[in-house]
Amino acid sequence: MSKYKIGITERGDAGLDLSWVGKLDAVDGAVVITKCLSPACYDALLANKEKLILHATLTGHGHSVLEPAVPPPYEEFDALMALVDAGFPKEKVVIRVDPIIPTEKGLRVAGSVIRTCMRKGFSRYRVSLIDMYQHARDRFAANGLPCPYGPSGFAPNQEQIAAANKMLHDAKIYWTAEFGRPLAGLRIESCAEPGLTEAIPCGCISSYDLALLSLEDENADVTGLQRKNCLCYSGKTELLSNRKQCEHGCLYCYWH
Repeated sequence: MSKYKIGITERGDAGLDLSWVGKLDAVDGAVVITKCLSPACYDALLANKEKLILHATLTGHGHSVLEPAVPPPYEEFDALMALVDAGFPKEKVVIRVDPIIPTEKGLRVAGSVIRTCMRKGFSRYRVSLIDMYQHARDRFAANGLPCPYGPSGFAPNQEQIAAANKMLHDAKIYWTAEFGRPLAGLRIESCAEPGLTEAIPCGCISSYDLALLSLEDENADVTGLQRKNCLCYSGKTELLSNRKQCEHGCLYCYWH
């Protein structure tokens, strides 16, 4: 049994739905995930910074047909920098490049996002490859977009996985060669993505996160139960109650 309850905001966007704030007293810490650092979210993050880790989702596709109601990447990046400048600890910020579309263009966009954030000293990243549910394929088709895995594919092929690994490897080289930074200071993580061998297999909540929250549990990295290959801490608990697509309207959303 886990020692702690760690909240997370996976059912929706924490920048749009602030109901998680009222639940913080019931958990020992929380991971807040958002594509939209709204003013209210900004204030809540600063007010509770000792108890929170922020996953700032930056795919590079904001305000495009793919993510129609997500702020443009430069706006979200500027909001993130303002948050850090106001006192939110940079070491508790995770740049979440999720999902990555493993096409030539998609990998170029993802690599650009990672390098931009590296230039500002962000050292922790979470990545995943896009899952193409049938309803996501239908949305792509309705908007005139080709499906990255073909009209019936759900997951990437080996060539696409290899290309994604090369992009991550190149990002590591950029981190060390461009800035002279040690590779040990960089964390590129993924959960339930065993093909991404250039990423550290690590749950969205892990012993690393517990340490950032000044907590410790010797069983923190026991495999989670959410889905196949899940590595998340078993004390993970959802703080949002949405069971539908949020206002961002992302075409790849797993909600119908």
